[in-house]
Amino acid sequence: MMKYIRTIGIFLIAGLWSFFSIVLHPFDKNGFIHGKIMYWSSRIILWNCGIKLNINGSENLENISPAVIVMNHESALDIPVITACLTIQSRFMAKKELFRVPFFGWALSLGKHISIDRKNAKTAIRSINKGAAILVKKKFSIIVSPEGTRSPDGQIGKFKKGAFYIAKEFDLPIISITMMGNRYCVPNKSILAIPGKIDVIIDPPVSVSDFDSLTDCINSVHSTMVMHKEKYESDRLKGKVA
Repeated sequence: MMKYIRTIGIFLIAGLWSFFSIVLHPFDKNGFIHGKIMYWSSRIILWNCGIKLNINGSENLENISPAVIVMNHESALDIPVITACLTIQSRFMAKKELFRVPFFGWALSLGKHISIDRKNAKTAIRSINKGAAILVKKKFSIIVSPEGTRSPDGQIGKFKKGAFYIAKEFDLPIISITMMGNRYCVPNKSILAIPGKIDVIIDPPVSVSDFDSLTDCINSVHSTMVMHKEKYESDRLKGKVA
């Protein structure tokens, strides 16, 4: 019964986030209120679900905004988890279908999150460039899941290049954030939350210019995140993870 109550709580909190983001938008010229609502709503969602965060590397976010933040994607819980980890102003790059959801999608649009048409590459590129330019000017970081979709088995998939093109185009640092344990708290194809602990590793920023090529940069970031994830899963099997 409790897992259903927790799930209802998630939707209620998300609804309140949408409501306040829309209602307060006329008074939120700089977008800071929207960001704060995102942060605290996510914190309340995790509290409601009985989920504790163990964050390593928070110091890597200091004095770094704006940046491109890349995250792994394995659970419906990923969004509140990563948002709860970020004290800097940031916005998501998300599929356009989410922007069509009543209230929730309106809040995303008003908050200047970037809408992506995954079926039309040219339209997607225009949206990304336009949206990124607006956010960079405001000194807001951009959160991207370079896998493009949720992992079915928890393994980190191949990265698409979009996030790294943004970093190169706007000369932004790249910060990788690896979330581990999300899929055990909200399993794939489920919306029911299970209490637990989630480990998060925030790696030091890197720049595309640090590497010989964009591909080398992508491979390096991907390898680092895979290393974190594989160690976590190995430790979990050995009973070293609570």
